[in-house]
Amino acid sequence: MGNADGLTSTDIFHAFDAATGQPIEPGFAEATAAEIDAAAVRSAEAAEWLAHSPPARRAELLERVAQGMDARQDEIVQRCVTETGYLPERVIGEFRRASGQLRAFAGLTRDRYWDQRQIAAADPNRELAPGLVVPRPEMRRRLVPVGPVAVFGACNFPLAISVVGNDFVAAIAVGCPVIVKSHPSHPGTCELLGQVVCEAVEQLGMPAGTFSLLHGRRPETSISLVQHPAIAAVGFTGSPVGGRALAEAVLKRDRPIPIFAELGSTNPVFITAAALEERCEVIAKGFADSLRFGNGHMCTKPGVVVVPKDVSQPFVDQVIGEMSKQTPLPLLSGGVAEAFDRGIANYRSAAEVQTLHQGGSGGAERDESLGPWHRGPHWFAVEASAAMENHDVHRGSLLHSETFGPVSLLVRCCDEEEMLTIAKQFHGSLTTTLHRGSTDDGFVERWLPIAERFAGRIIYNGWPTGMEIGPATQHGGPYPASLDGNSTSVGYESLRRFVRPVCYQNWPAEELDAAGPW
Repeated sequence: MGNADGLTSTDIFHAFDAATGQPIEPGFAEATAAEIDAAAVRSAEAAEWLAHSPPARRAELLERVAQGMDARQDEIVQRCVTETGYLPERVIGEFRRASGQLRAFAGLTRDRYWDQRQIAAADPNRELAPGLVVPRPEMRRRLVPVGPVAVFGACNFPLAISVVGNDFVAAIAVGCPVIVKSHPSHPGTCELLGQVVCEAVEQLGMPAGTFSLLHGRRPETSISLVQHPAIAAVGFTGSPVGGRALAEAVLKRDRPIPIFAELGSTNPVFITAAALEERCEVIAKGFADSLRFGNGHMCTKPGVVVVPKDVSQPFVDQVIGEMSKQTPLPLLSGGVAEAFDRGIANYRSAAEVQTLHQGGSGGAERDESLGPWHRGPHWFAVEASAAMENHDVHRGSLLHSETFGPVSLLVRCCDEEEMLTIAKQFHGSLTTTLHRGSTDDGFVERWLPIAERFAGRIIYNGWPTGMEIGPATQHGGPYPASLDGNSTSVGYESLRRFVRPVCYQNWPAEELDAAGPW
């Protein structure tokens, strides 16, 4: 951990000011193979200590990190605003979510929330058939921490899904050391958060390997980390390309390990005719606000909206009116801006796609008074029949193509039957949403079973951006929403990713009591 001051290495990278596109000092040094190995070895050395440490000790670490964040809030927020281009209010809100998550998981740690234990009593006289006595042994089952976890944070949540984010809190809570590979878009923010964690670890006298932070932007650095034999699990939030690359690297290990990756999602929204007739203006504003939240950087952004064509024009007009009020804001990085422009170009190049609104773009059309990464909301439309037929080897399917940033696709359907047919086209998605009216019972009954097959979270008369962190939270879904659709990367149940079951047969109870009550 640390910046590149005083180093002679040529492999130095910088964060950039999202508002101007200019590099920010200091530079950060790419983690070397020796540094990765040293961090992994320290983490392995700390694993046994942490696994057997009292839950209250780990809870205290999470609370101490939250306190350290609070003490440096202004510094962390300012650096994050500069590196991401997010509005200060947006960053402060995420800061509170991150510190609140640390404190909430401290409580779960003390309560051993994840620690499910079962006992199947012994039966020395079990008779399987007349005269056939086969004693049944006592069986006890509990969950144990898997060991060191490599964490890769998200570019769009530099505080809450990052160094001290959901993967960190879940791993520490159950007793796993953590090695975080910082995100190259905001290494300065990661560095500040890493300093907070290291200080807390030191203050509590915990092993140094409890936490490590490595910087890097090269894919080889990430591959080297997940392939180190000391790493026992991986938590990743990012692109399908990055997630698959790490998953393939994990499978090439001599001993493959679990990888929990949240990848991509278009989060389709379905709006019925009755809903549009009853509250068109409210739905239009809600959609425009949800799409623009975080300038379209949310993984739960409503990327596809499905509507009945014959009643959709008032909705379209009102959404365009809302979008026209929204000024361009910076995207998270130059790479994100380039990808956004490619996505817009793909929509424009498709003959079957209509442009509804374009609120500032890159290339020749860019407003020179704004920074190079500023983009406004874009909205396109396609007929349902064309959307189902469209699949380009370079562009991908219109229904499944996720473009990071404030862009969405409207799919116009002839009737409810076609809306249901469109619903059947979707595969794994983090969310799907239904806006229904007072007379839509029949449609809802037919739509919901379809939605349950492809979505991890189903929203009713609301919007997918914004998510509660609690015991019923589900942030994951079938591929490509997640590599493991049975887990969640956010919420209390995220704890169970970094533990594995162990069964104890005929062990004396007193020998097992040291690991906690049964």
